[in-house]
Amino acid sequence: MMLLERDAETEELTRFLTTGERGRRRVGRVAGAVGSGKTALLQSVTERVVAGGARVLSAVASPYEQAYPYAVLEQLLQGLGPDTAASRAPVLSEGGCGHDFVSCEFHDRLAEAASTGPVLVVVDDAQFADPESLLCLVRAWGALPAERVSLLVATGGRDGELTPSLRELPQPPLTLEVRLAPLSVAGVEGLLSDTSGAAHAARLAPAWHAATGGSPLLVHALLEDGAARTRSAAVPKAGEMFQQAALACVHRHGAEGVLVARAVAVLGGAGRLPLVRTLTGLTEPVVERCLAALTEAGVLDGAAFRHEAALSAVLRDVPARQAGRLRALAARELHRCGAPAAETARQLTGHEDAAPREAWAVAVLREAARQAAHEDDTALAAQCLQTAERCTADEQERLTIKADLAQLIWRLKPSASGPRMQSLTGPAMAGLLSPAQTLRLAVGLLWNGRTDDAAALIRQVGEAMSDRPDPLLDTQVRTVQMMLATTYPDAVDAIRELLDRLDGPARPSPGGPGGESYRAFGLLRAALYEEWDESTTEEADWLLGASRPTDQGFDQVRTALLALVYADRLKQASRWCDRFLSRTEGQDFAGWHTALGALRGQISLRRGRLGEAAESVERALEHLPAHGWGVAVGMPLGTLVQARSAMGHHDRAAELLETPMPATMFDTRYGVHYLYARGRHQLATGRHDAALADFLACGERMTAWRMDTAGLAPWRLGAAETWLALGDETRAAALAREQLERPGQRAVRGPALRILAATRPPWERIRLLGQALTALRKAGDTYETARAQADLGRAHRELGDLTQARQLVRKAWRTAEACGAEELCRTLQPEPSRDAAPREAGTGRPDAAALASLTDAERRVAALAVYGHTNREIAAKLFITVSTVEQHLTRVYRKINISHRQDLPVSLDSDVAHSA
Repeated sequence: MMLLERDAETEELTRFLTTGERGRRRVGRVAGAVGSGKTALLQSVTERVVAGGARVLSAVASPYEQAYPYAVLEQLLQGLGPDTAASRAPVLSEGGCGHDFVSCEFHDRLAEAASTGPVLVVVDDAQFADPESLLCLVRAWGALPAERVSLLVATGGRDGELTPSLRELPQPPLTLEVRLAPLSVAGVEGLLSDTSGAAHAARLAPAWHAATGGSPLLVHALLEDGAARTRSAAVPKAGEMFQQAALACVHRHGAEGVLVARAVAVLGGAGRLPLVRTLTGLTEPVVERCLAALTEAGVLDGAAFRHEAALSAVLRDVPARQAGRLRALAARELHRCGAPAAETARQLTGHEDAAPREAWAVAVLREAARQAAHEDDTALAAQCLQTAERCTADEQERLTIKADLAQLIWRLKPSASGPRMQSLTGPAMAGLLSPAQTLRLAVGLLWNGRTDDAAALIRQVGEAMSDRPDPLLDTQVRTVQMMLATTYPDAVDAIRELLDRLDGPARPSPGGPGGESYRAFGLLRAALYEEWDESTTEEADWLLGASRPTDQGFDQVRTALLALVYADRLKQASRWCDRFLSRTEGQDFAGWHTALGALRGQISLRRGRLGEAAESVERALEHLPAHGWGVAVGMPLGTLVQARSAMGHHDRAAELLETPMPATMFDTRYGVHYLYARGRHQLATGRHDAALADFLACGERMTAWRMDTAGLAPWRLGAAETWLALGDETRAAALAREQLERPGQRAVRGPALRILAATRPPWERIRLLGQALTALRKAGDTYETARAQADLGRAHRELGDLTQARQLVRKAWRTAEACGAEELCRTLQPEPSRDAAPREAGTGRPDAAALASLTDAERRVAALAVYGHTNREIAAKLFITVSTVEQHLTRVYRKINISHRQDLPVSLDSDVAHSA
């Protein structure tokens, strides 16, 4: 036996088979795994032999034809001519003649072919050749002159496939063996460099080698899929060609190899040898041989698939009935061996027919769901519970599972939870659910707007508590109590008796189970009931710092952040909001991104950043449409309506207000946001009576709930602005003063002063607006700052101070433009002077031709003048003399036909000015 280097394989085999020692028969043998390139090498040698004048007879053995006698011989006879094939094939395939007769017939035909020249017989995948064909082939070959017929076979790497037949020869043949090992990393890099360049190939080669095991077939399949076009050096992205190639590799290992591959695919990460043996019913040596062969072929790496695409291809190839049987058997065996519940549950949930209706399966699924929920794998938990619900035969257990599943679906897809929760209301009323499940169901019903049913269930839990005291349940009830007081205050009266009974015992321990949620609602209560102080701020920081982005911690984080917003701690809320958004970046936390995005929009709205607010909320509503928010939709929708109204997008705001709302939403805190936003829209579009009704409705609710804080909704200011629009300055001033006199109103002090100023004469108005601007700058409210600047400019104009008026209006215009207040920008365009240049129709600006006539230098100087800079300041900024500035301005005045500096149009406020 001789082993060759791969770069000389074709040449050496060709030379060996066509020349050599006279009188010695020659056998060339190519050994290697499936996909290692054996067939390509046979084809290359065959082409050279044919070019040298020899005749080639070829056959490919198949594992599925190994049991049929003379299957390979039939293919060889077809190569001897159509007449021979037609006359012999039926006889051979039927097996209706004796071995000696067949052997003689093949010998005669082969001798006839060899009489005209050398013959090379090629058999690919000879390890699958039927014994009858091999015996006939060897006998016929041995009876002919050695130099006339040579034999070339390819095998799957096992020794001895031809040995029994070769013993029939009187003299052992001269044999040359070529072993095709998998490609090394360098070999893979060489294949890749032909298509993707040396540098890129060097980066990709290690990952590609790991994904294919160095199989040339699989590497070429990845190339056909275009995987080399990616710039990433991670696991290559496989497509259809790779999956087909991997599946072909599996099937070329015969029925046993297919069984083993399917068992490994079904088991996934649990592909241990005893389990594979149990699933396949094969002996240990056979399983080990198949695993080794599939590993050598690059499909497996021991008892696991090298690439996810190969595993997926094999799983899709498993017939449905067999897949269910394999998974059920795998689950039973895993459970018997004491495997973790999650590992066993993945088998039971992987196929509809896999889970047996047996108690052990239901117990495993419920335990796996509990663990998955604890690890925030909500999707797996829901899948386990859905399967358990189908499997259990106990109706009480099925109700319990349905209740747990409804809670999970509420987290996964809130819009789909309503029907499930409604179906559980009756059983819960009948006492068929545990108190904890009943309480969770009540919270879900509140969110879905079913307040009466929720209150009834909470009362029922309170009665159960009097019979069976439970500290954990007590904590949960108190948390729900706090949630009702801050979010569903109209439901509090329905459970007043229960609340009175709870007043005596101590509050939940902060470090105990559920204590964090209770503390978060305590923060919200402090903000809404005006009980906030610096210690509350510190507690909010501590609670948020101790929270992690998990499904279980979601509610407490959202509640604590909302408390900071209502308490006017916007910088703090924004910082924590951004921190949690960054922590969940790239992770499967859709609920976090949706809720935090909506909250980010509310923060931006309160800071007067209208464009940012609209964008954040619209993104959140894309992830979760309005119908999926339950009664909570009032807050994001209200934020968006208010932002669009302030921007001047009144048609868009009107469309949003046509969205169907749950009737019970108006009895919740979320309804206040919606009513206030609708009032702002009514006011902006001239529907003053409707606006006043909405603002006063907000006030009635907030007063009755004892949540009369501007942090929730500054309804007094909305009503005051409406009275101003109606011409009643007395009522407007009274409401503004009332707002200013209330404690803890830092965020609305600026707007209240602005409204109060509107009811005063110009000289007093200027003083109040100055105070308003100071307060607004501290609060960081861009939109309200622009409104106050505009009012101050108008007040100076009324007093005849036109220069100061124009400068203030220009500042207001720039501030309004920065925050997205498009309508306010339009109202601040300068009015034309009597001797002004021609203006564009309806714009109040010089025509485009006049502005276009300005040079770049003139535009830079004019833009800085628009900002209110003096000539000396302009000269210093542009590094020119004051005289040059004056000359530029003179030419600008002449070109656009104005006489005074204050007549410079706002449109000259260009990017040049900003950069200067």
